[in-house]
Amino acid sequence: SDAGQYRCVAENEEGSAAKLVTLVLQSAPWVQVRPRVTAVGAGQRVLLHCEARGEPTPSLEWRQDSAALQEGPRARVLPNAMLLIRAARPEDAGSYICHARNSLGYDVAQAFLTVRAEPCCVQGSLVGIINAQEFSAATLNASVLEDPRTGTADVRSSIRSIPPSMGPLMRVLVAVITPVYWSFTGRDIHSGFLLTQGTFR
Repeated sequence: SDAGQYRCVAENEEGSAAKLVTLVLQSAPWVQVRPRVTAVGAGQRVLLHCEARGEPTPSLEWRQDSAALQEGPRARVLPNAMLLIRAARPEDAGSYICHARNSLGYDVAQAFLTVRAEPCCVQGSLVGIINAQEFSAATLNASVLEDPRTGTADVRSSIRSIPPSMGPLMRVLVAVITPVYWSFTGRDIHSGFLLTQGTFR
């Protein structure tokens, strides 16, 4: 680069004189954001770094999903242009864009944030007779993890404490805990599958 300090010296029989000159090259902004992809659990802290170069020094602005970032107690931009989210929520997920601008132009860099919601959990027990075989209480566990960005939910269920003798009947038990067979009260509602018009895998 040609930028730097230059010293000019003039001499004659009477003496010499010198002058120091600094050359600064102006440039359009260049910006980067790190990390570019972040995944955190709900309630965790998020830090996104925005680094920009250019001359004159670029001004920086954060945007969320192309809209101006709403700063508040949970989310704010620090003096060093770092974006801080104190306790992430599912609605904080999305793209974050750092804009850098000076008199010669602008540049943008994007980061993506995913926030994992805490699963809703339920627990129950299953006691009874299946195909004339009686078994002790079995534990039923289920969790529902919603993704507000896509409007979908991940439903998982399991059953524990099954006696070894019940192995041949597992096909029946699996049907019992499948979400399609979960029932809801209602006049014309036959199952959770019909209620949500969902697809279960």
